[in-house]
Amino acid sequence: MKKYTLLLLLFPFIISAQDFTMVDNVVRSAYKNVTSIENLAKRIDYDFKTDVEKTRAVFTWLTHNVRYKEHHSKLLKEPEFLVYFSEDHLKRIIKTKQEKKIKEAFEGRTAVCEGFSLLFKRICDLMNLENELIYGYTKPSGDYVGILATTKNHVWNAVKVNNKWIIIDPTYGAGQSYNGVWIREFNPTFFNTSISILNRTHFPSETKWLNFQKQQKLEKFCSEPVVRNAFFKHKVDIVEPKEGVIDVKDNNLIKFKIRGVKNIKSLLYVFTNDGTVRTPKVRNKEGYNDYYFQKPKEDTTLHIYINNELALEYAVKVE
Repeated sequence: MKKYTLLLLLFPFIISAQDFTMVDNVVRSAYKNVTSIENLAKRIDYDFKTDVEKTRAVFTWLTHNVRYKEHHSKLLKEPEFLVYFSEDHLKRIIKTKQEKKIKEAFEGRTAVCEGFSLLFKRICDLMNLENELIYGYTKPSGDYVGILATTKNHVWNAVKVNNKWIIIDPTYGAGQSYNGVWIREFNPTFFNTSISILNRTHFPSETKWLNFQKQQKLEKFCSEPVVRNAFFKHKVDIVEPKEGVIDVKDNNLIKFKIRGVKNIKSLLYVFTNDGTVRTPKVRNKEGYNDYYFQKPKEDTTLHIYINNELALEYAVKVE
């Protein structure tokens, strides 16, 4: 263990490649009956020696113990009017509301993204880990594709480890929604998430974090398809179309050029409006395959699956 820790200190760039099996197993097996946030932070701080292990332990505990509380608003929170008499009074009101969300997330084991991230931040604060909240925009489903974001709808976390910021999204790490139903699915991709993935899934509102992840323009981010876990897991690449909104004219088939699908029969698709699982026609090409999907009867969302796992979502407009 000492040798492993030394390597981590000498080469901080290997964080993303570190094996966290031991950390995950300890948290999953020994942290089931923690009685308070303070007790949880103390146990993590005692059991693990490096900052990256402590940060991973917080991520693993949250993603295995807190469920996402589904709601139907596209906003981070419902609009509300706050009556306050000074800036200090406003800060106290906001702090009180945040404390309530942290308590609900820990005691009730359910939260929306803000509850996940606030609880994550509180545990890190108790261990004196430098961290920040990142507010911004994501595309939870194909319904958001092609719509320019005008308000923040998500929040995630950053922790400084070995003088380097790593990005963590405990909400995305805990599971994902399929057709409006949230399913728990541990996803370590969103611990120390790579810049290439962040650019396709998260758009920060602050310039500091936009520069950090070298994010593209908001218009382009909003116009791209929704990429899901299977897209990264199976390392596929969409050659065409690049845009997330597909306009279908006449009786034309929808054509995709896709690279990296190992078993061409593993790719299936579903239109939200009819829910029928279909197999596309495939033509093998050098370096990629052409996939042909039938035209839907009306505007809908196209879901593409690989090995029965949701990989991509597109908005389809029928003319």
